[in-house]
Amino acid sequence: MRQNLYNFTLQEITEIVQKIGAEKFRAKQIFDWLYKSKVKNIKEMKNLPLQLLEQLEAKYEIALPEIIKETKSKLDGTTKYLLKLKDGAKIECVLLYDKERITLCASTQVGCGCGCAFCSTGSIGFKRNLEPCEITGQFILMQNITQNKITNIVLMGMGEPFLNWENVNKAIIIISDKNGPNFSQTRITVSTVGIIPVIKQIADSDLKINLAISLICVDDEKRTKLMPVNKKYPVNEIIKIAKYYNKKSGKEITFEYILFKDINDSIKDAEEIIKKLKEINFKINLIPYNNSLNKDFSKPEYEKILKFQKILIDGGIKTYIRKEKGSDIKAACGQLAAESGEEK
Repeated sequence: MRQNLYNFTLQEITEIVQKIGAEKFRAKQIFDWLYKSKVKNIKEMKNLPLQLLEQLEAKYEIALPEIIKETKSKLDGTTKYLLKLKDGAKIECVLLYDKERITLCASTQVGCGCGCAFCSTGSIGFKRNLEPCEITGQFILMQNITQNKITNIVLMGMGEPFLNWENVNKAIIIISDKNGPNFSQTRITVSTVGIIPVIKQIADSDLKINLAISLICVDDEKRTKLMPVNKKYPVNEIIKIAKYYNKKSGKEITFEYILFKDINDSIKDAEEIIKKLKEINFKINLIPYNNSLNKDFSKPEYEKILKFQKILIDGGIKTYIRKEKGSDIKAACGQLAAESGEEK
């Protein structure tokens, strides 16, 4: 089986061409063809010697995921894409529009094994990790659709990025390579349920990406019911690694806090956030729950959300209410499930 060239960093492609016996500079030419000219097959790389083209074609290919369904929100223009991968597996990615800003919400796994009670993706279960080419492929497809106007990338789609960190990290390196797409790492945000070893790894690295942690609750009993991963990575450990991340990276963390009616939306819940997180450099995004497959949850009344926000702001916390986008097409937070869309 031929390997996908989108799976490799520039350094790895350099090693490939040198192993074949070609000059080192040919790797940069290949990278240009992939990410600047965006050729669809190796034969289109016109400035490569015929012998090198034949050697590459024997072992490698250029392939992107296939868009099999596009669904556009009538409310805000958010567009969800159902993609089919080479093995027939399906994932979803989303384009979100906000004035001059276009954000790609990309997936990192087929399904998810974290089992969060409120998340549609979790209901699928874990199928497999995405390869780097399947992550960069989402970016390339969406850049083509937007005419290279994507301003931000959030790895908040299907899957837990830090449980596929090797491939996600490689995809970030490829997307941000100045010799390739040259997309700034400071415009890439990775969201995690709180996989502490990888958070530490990122804190100790040279990566400039932004970190978002799905906090949901600061009460361990509640958080464990909503997010089973809390058994392994409880709130106090999340707080410790957040402080470490602040110190090592010098960067602010975003805590994502989905608000559920009568579960984590009380005055006491807000006061506990202020108390427990006071020594961390962070901001908090309040996300009113989006209806997904689980009907046991609902969002609080808007007045209660505003009151919750005010308590946090008065407590000195930068607090924002995330705009709901794409909820009518199941493209909002927690709603991606690669459902339906099979070609008839």
